[in-house]
Amino acid sequence: MNRNFSILFAAIVLMASCRIDPKKGSENPAADSAALADLSKTLEVPWIVELNDSTQMMEIKKNPAANLTNLTELDIVDALNLKYPQIKLEWQKQEGKRAFVKIEDASFLTMQSGTEGARAYLAEVTFSLTEIKGITEVNFSFKEGDHARPGVYGREDFKGFN
Repeated sequence: MNRNFSILFAAIVLMASCRIDPKKGSENPAADSAALADLSKTLEVPWIVELNDSTQMMEIKKNPAANLTNLTELDIVDALNLKYPQIKLEWQKQEGKRAFVKIEDASFLTMQSGTEGARAYLAEVTFSLTEIKGITEVNFSFKEGDHARPGVYGREDFKGFN
C-alpha cells in the first residue's frame, strides 16, 4: 500500500511539473501570438450568394459572420471546402493579380448543382478570393460540364447577381 502511494505521489508530482505556467507563457512568444491570431480566424466564406425573396434574384453580399482579419487564401479555400464538401477546391498559386485554383473532381459542380448553383459557387469563390489584397481574378481549372466551365473569372463576371 505504501509503495502504491509513493508511485501515485511521484506521478502527480511529475505531471504537475510538466504544466506550463500561464503567467510565464511558452518559450516561443511568436508561436503563442500566431496561435492566438489563428483562434481569431473563422472558417466562414467572406462572400455568400443568397436568393432575394422579393426579387427572386440571386444576390452576392459580404458574409456578416466572416472575420477577414489575418485571413489568407488557404483559409478561404478551407472555408469554401467546409461549406461545400462535395467540391474539393485546391489552392495552386498566385501569379500577379491572378489566383489559380483547381477542382480535381468537378462532377458535382458541373453536373449536379444546376446552372444557378454552379454560378453561385463560382461567384462565392471569386468574390472571396479577390478579398485578398492583390488578387483581382481567379483562374479555375476543372473538367467542363453542363453547368460550369473552367476559365478566368473576376467580380465583373457576376454583375447579374446584384
